[in-house]
Amino acid sequence: MNTIIKIGGVPEHFNLPIIMAIEGGEFAAHGIDLQWTYYPGGTGAMTRALAEGEIDLAILLTEGFVSAVNNGLQAKIVKVYIESPLVWGIYTGAHSPTASLYDNTSKKYAISRLGSGSHLMAMIHAEQRGDKLSKEDFVIIDSLEGAIESLTKGETQVFYWEKFMTKKYVDSGDLRLIGEFSAPWSSFLITASDKALYENKQQIHIAMEIINDAGQRFKNDQSIAAELKKRFGLNTKDVAKWLGGTIWNTDFSIRRKGLDNAIEALNKIRPTPVHIDMEALCANMKVK
Repeated sequence: MNTIIKIGGVPEHFNLPIIMAIEGGEFAAHGIDLQWTYYPGGTGAMTRALAEGEIDLAILLTEGFVSAVNNGLQAKIVKVYIESPLVWGIYTGAHSPTASLYDNTSKKYAISRLGSGSHLMAMIHAEQRGDKLSKEDFVIIDSLEGAIESLTKGETQVFYWEKFMTKKYVDSGDLRLIGEFSAPWSSFLITASDKALYENKQQIHIAMEIINDAGQRFKNDQSIAAELKKRFGLNTKDVAKWLGGTIWNTDFSIRRKGLDNAIEALNKIRPTPVHIDMEALCANMKVK
């Protein structure tokens, strides 16, 4: 009987290597029933699901994981998934008077939920610009679709989300791009709850080895552009640009500098400092 391991991730193109490996029976061939669930609410929704035992593994934004652990999440990093930083697009409604983050118009920020990447990135970027945002500046909209509706109605004026997943809404005229932002650390980590590691540590490690192989094959697969277009609506030009700038981690190494950068950035926006031993959170990984 196969070991059931439940994993969650955002409904975005980054996770296609894992989805295709599941569909291809690669996990099942090693006795693992890897059950995938999409979380449109992003990192905030998945950290809650991980804490409540709804899933065993989650593909989380680095800054979201660090913040969640500092808030009590019992989980470990089992693998860096995407080594390259995430390119965040900064958006407003198509007919919004907001021209940039630096204009004098009043702004409310749409976020999927508190503690999500869309929330933390808005705060980190504001701190770098010398601005301070308060809880009253944010409106929870649950998902990308919720953000589009909120921005269109003028309930909110600014939204941070992954650039390539939102580009089709810019092309269609639903959103307007007013800026970009990237943070200096790996974008996605695969994390496991302490309970899942205690119960299925060996099977989780085997699953990570399969994901390493899947990521390594992905960029060289000539059929990927068509698959990304079919599943996520990305055009050929955008696929080529995204693939060229995205690095999948294909071993079990993790860069200490990137984790330190994330902690430093979070410390600047939190009322109390982040105090966690990151090396203790890296299960069987080589910290460089």
